[in-house]
Amino acid sequence: MNSLFDDVVNSDCSRLIENLINPLTPYFICDHYISTEIKSDNSKYVGCDLYLAGNDLLKNNNYNEIKNFDIIQVQVDYINFFYDKVLPIIVKKNLQVVLITSQWHLPQVHRNYKTDSILVSKNILLWISQNPIYQNIKKYMGFPYGLFHNNIIEYVKLLKSDVCNNNKEIKILNQCSIVHSHLPKNHIRRMHDIFGKLSGPKLNYGEYLSNISKSEFVISTTGDREDCYRHYECIGLDAIPISNIS
Repeated sequence: MNSLFDDVVNSDCSRLIENLINPLTPYFICDHYISTEIKSDNSKYVGCDLYLAGNDLLKNNNYNEIKNFDIIQVQVDYINFFYDKVLPIIVKKNLQVVLITSQWHLPQVHRNYKTDSILVSKNILLWISQNPIYQNIKKYMGFPYGLFHNNIIEYVKLLKSDVCNNNKEIKILNQCSIVHSHLPKNHIRRMHDIFGKLSGPKLNYGEYLSNISKSEFVISTTGDREDCYRHYECIGLDAIPISNIS
């Protein structure tokens, strides 16, 4: 891990993104991917170039290359495409595959008759999803968001600095939580100002992380999705996140 962290000196963001859990991790562990968010001309562009070994199914249009037990990453925006176009091919070939659904930008996957059908399909050996929508099902599991990929270098720099220490001078930390305009009225950040507009002043990222590193517990409410970067920033800085996730 030290050699990995040393890449910060060389600003090798790509290696950090490949090796530390973040919203883009599914791209590095799949055999095939169905995605446009990694394209620089896309409105949801992830913001960095990825060097991937997997097969770009949309670009190559080679769905017959999918083999038994392959891992297929599907950007949430393409879950209907996967159901309508790709799953029938998998079924026809009588394959069993692992499905990963992920997307760094909204929306998250939502439950409907297509997701229910995917879940019960005998051709889906395992479904792994960011912001999971099912619970207590053996063939379904969540996948952590991890660190925001565009903040990884700054985060790792703090881990290597003297700022990060075990002096837990703050018992419970509550700091700025953004109240996104699209949050529903019953969202915890709207209903309770202490978790929203009165949660504290907006800080730069370094100050924000420094406060976490000094804290034993950190209030970490859900954001526009249940999973959020703060949960994992806390864990990596030896603080315990307190959240209202389901």
